[in-house]
Amino acid sequence: MKICYHQILIKKRIKVMKTKTIITAIILLFSLTSFAQTKEETIVWIKEKLEQHGGSDSDYGSEICSTTYKDVKVTPCGISFTEKSTCGKEWAVNFNASKAKSWKFGSNYIKADAQIIQTTYSKGKKSSDAYLSIRNGESGIHERMIKALTHLATFCEQKKETF
Repeated sequence: MKICYHQILIKKRIKVMKTKTIITAIILLFSLTSFAQTKEETIVWIKEKLEQHGGSDSDYGSEICSTTYKDVKVTPCGISFTEKSTCGKEWAVNFNASKAKSWKFGSNYIKADAQIIQTTYSKGKKSSDAYLSIRNGESGIHERMIKALTHLATFCEQKKETF
């Protein structure tokens, strides 16, 4: 059986094309995964941004008070901090970002699709909310915080109940 020169060239071109395709796919895979933030990077970023931009300014009739977030702790399944007011009050806040299916943002807050944010005031009074106050001060901070919280939620491994 004779193989002509043309058939040999076609076989070599196919082999080269397959090799190039495989190499391109590998490079693409590594480039896509190299840009994803690690769990640790996400935790550090969220903590830093909540400490810098967390809180709000409120008018309480005779006083204008602002709040800030202190003692911020971030894990894949929970975020907690103390919200301190310049009017002398403080309260504990905690939530699990993985409990929210979606987030939206406004001019000075982000909002979960459910009341997942738990606040404990002095004397044990508790409330639930969907809003997390975040001041402007950095371009795109609200969108970026939502993206980071959504990414953090992917690291939360909830234990499923048997019954």
